[in-house]
Amino acid sequence: MLNRPLTVVLLAAGLALVSRPAASQTLGPQQRLCDPEFEDCRADILTYIDQETVQIDMGFWLMSDARYSNALVAAWQRGVKIRLLMDPNCEAAHEGCGPQNDQLAAAGIPMRKRIASGILHWKLALFASQGQVEFSGANYAPFELTPDTPYQNYTDEVVCFTNDPAIVQSFMEKFDDLWTSTTEFDTYANDIPLTRSYPTFTIDPQMNFPPDDSYRSRSLDAYAAETQKIDAFMFRITDERQSNGIIDALNRGVPVRLITDETEYRNTSRLWDSYNVDKLYQAGVQVRFNGHQGINHEKAVILYATHTAIFGSSNWTSPSTDSQREHNMFTTQSWAYDWLVSQFERKWNNQGAPVETKAFVPLPPDDPAYNFPANGDTGVATTNVSLAWDAGLWAHNYDIYFGTDSNPPLVASNVHLGPSQSSTDYRNYQLPTLQPGTQYFWKIVSKTMAFVPAEGPVWSFTTSGSDDVPPTVSITSPADGVTSAKPQRGRE
Repeated sequence: MLNRPLTVVLLAAGLALVSRPAASQTLGPQQRLCDPEFEDCRADILTYIDQETVQIDMGFWLMSDARYSNALVAAWQRGVKIRLLMDPNCEAAHEGCGPQNDQLAAAGIPMRKRIASGILHWKLALFASQGQVEFSGANYAPFELTPDTPYQNYTDEVVCFTNDPAIVQSFMEKFDDLWTSTTEFDTYANDIPLTRSYPTFTIDPQMNFPPDDSYRSRSLDAYAAETQKIDAFMFRITDERQSNGIIDALNRGVPVRLITDETEYRNTSRLWDSYNVDKLYQAGVQVRFNGHQGINHEKAVILYATHTAIFGSSNWTSPSTDSQREHNMFTTQSWAYDWLVSQFERKWNNQGAPVETKAFVPLPPDDPAYNFPANGDTGVATTNVSLAWDAGLWAHNYDIYFGTDSNPPLVASNVHLGPSQSSTDYRNYQLPTLQPGTQYFWKIVSKTMAFVPAEGPVWSFTTSGSDDVPPTVSITSPADGVTSAKPQRGRE
């Protein structure tokens, strides 16, 4: 398939886009948010692909739905110029990426792959002659832009369609920047000259394009300015700085509600999601889980006093602001703000017939599995001894019980040691110098960041040597504060 030259029509004055509808066009320009709980957002994207007569630019992490690739190949074959930014790393994470990437490449469509650190997390479709853009956190997968069963089996998302020239032109500018970059992208298939397709445009202040622009910093500034209320949908939460920003607002008296994903909460590949959700809950954030089939993949924040809506592709994660290629919108426009407020209230309060959300109940950690000293062990050294245990994936804080009584006393509480990320990644607690020939007892109580406990058994060990040997104790003179070592007879 030969590459076609771009013939985008632009007005000379102001460089405003002119729509050139095809004869079969059935969908006009639109600015709205789409809810794939019950709406078929995919249908509009496919219609825009079918209607496009000049150029389609798409950027995506995952395309596993052949409806999109089939439509793109058909558009290419009828002479529409197409440029695709993609990420081959997707194929290691999702087997479904491969067939569509292969199909698009085989059709002759130019494709450039991300080679910089951090994935291409875009979900963008730009239709040049129609002056229309679609972007969201939803992948081009069968189950993310349209429900399997409306109101029952679906993926929570917010999908933006806009023909606002400032937003469309912002994406044109950023797409051209990435398409021509030789440090961030390289040829994946069907190389063409790295030339820009559009005039130079200014990025609209509403738009946020990490990692060039910090999503975290802009979000934290927005939270700090809020005085009334914050509501959030957030799929993944692993950036503690985001959590701390929310907690700071809460501590100023700003109530916060959060709807997050239940499966991500105990995803063994995302240990710090549980940490942050529990921490937010313990601080006083009201939390609910998605209560339907499917996942809550939405990323949106509503700030009531400033009338601000934040939505796009970034999660509350460090890669989503520092390394991944993302797109987000920070807007005070009522068409977006009012829609998100309505969606959140419906889901939070289950105002419709189906159950959309359910109460969050923090889960306990795994029981601690002790390693050393072994239960009943003898001849244990009296110095440089540490208790060691496998804490499991979900514990972060620990109460340490230790002493010569079979019901050992608490000697340290809420010691923040974090989880064990493998069965041999032991948590350790250093003991003081022990008495020789003495039996000691110990117990660990693990806790999550929501302070839900899991109690281990009581184990014992005996130190080497004889209890007739006087231990050395430290004595501090109140006169000069000098510490000296002196023998002390007997035992307490």
